[in-house]
Amino acid sequence: MSERLLPLIRPIYETQTEIADARRAIDENGDLQARLDRQIRFDDQIVSELQAISLTDEQIERLENLLVENPAPEAVTAPPALELVPQLAVVVPPPPPAEPASHPTPVSPATEPVSPATPAAVVPETPESSGVPESHEPSPGEPKKDGATEPPTAGSEQAADKEEEKEEEPPRARPLTILAAVSIGIIATIALVAYLVWDQMNNSFSGKDQVTELLDSANTLNGDEFEAVSTNTANLKDWFFLKSDIRWFAVPREFADMQTLGCRVFKFKGADVGEILAKNGNLMFLFHPADLGVKIRRGKWTIVDGENWIGGVTGVEDCCFVMALKGKHKDMEDYLDKRGLSR
Repeated sequence: MSERLLPLIRPIYETQTEIADARRAIDENGDLQARLDRQIRFDDQIVSELQAISLTDEQIERLENLLVENPAPEAVTAPPALELVPQLAVVVPPPPPAEPASHPTPVSPATEPVSPATPAAVVPETPESSGVPESHEPSPGEPKKDGATEPPTAGSEQAADKEEEKEEEPPRARPLTILAAVSIGIIATIALVAYLVWDQMNNSFSGKDQVTELLDSANTLNGDEFEAVSTNTANLKDWFFLKSDIRWFAVPREFADMQTLGCRVFKFKGADVGEILAKNGNLMFLFHPADLGVKIRRGKWTIVDGENWIGGVTGVEDCCFVMALKGKHKDMEDYLDKRGLSR
């Protein structure tokens, strides 16, 4: 602090009677004397910090004018805030100690300027401090007093990354939900397997591959292979008996009145097979099941898919009857449903 200001400040405190009263009280109490000595040491450090402040001539002149114009203690008001070039370290004051009843009321800091000569107006020293003012260390990422921001440390970055990972981590499913999902999947799998087995049992029979090859044999037909026979299927039993001594000829009653264009008997894997060309272009195959190793249920229809022809297979008495048409599996289903044939 400039030496020009000291003569102006000292007279103000010399006229204070409270200081003399406080001094007498301190002399009578050893504990207060020890506190005062400690406070004086702390004040010396504050004074050292204040002496390091360099005021400009303009600031000194403003202080002189204020002190000269208001010499009386009652008229002294706190000077306006000065823009100090260096910044003092922040000192955190401790809670004020309990004062004895005989201690006079300290002078309010709002009515008197702070001075190293006034013990009651100086911020008391903290019990935890060792006599050196503590400086406030800003936390990582907190703006400093000069406006700069200290970069966060590696530890804080790792902690922030972990927090972000926790926030971004999707919620885990509860064990009950997982168990329910697994149970549903198992039930669906069992149902699918059961359906496939049931479908296989209802649409499969011994010798099915033989019937499939029989259907594929019709892919090379051009119509010249048949002998012209214009009648209905119910009247063909004698014709087949005369051609190949076929005694097992039989057709379902739903196809007994179907009009025919031609018939033939041919050898298929050493067995006699009768074939009928219907007027609507469909084909009918007849053979003895034991000759081709076929075991088919009577009265029930099973659909067999060939390359180009789809066959509906059933057993009629001692004959295996195959109704074939060109199309897809769904076409044969519709055909059998339309005639009311059970599968």
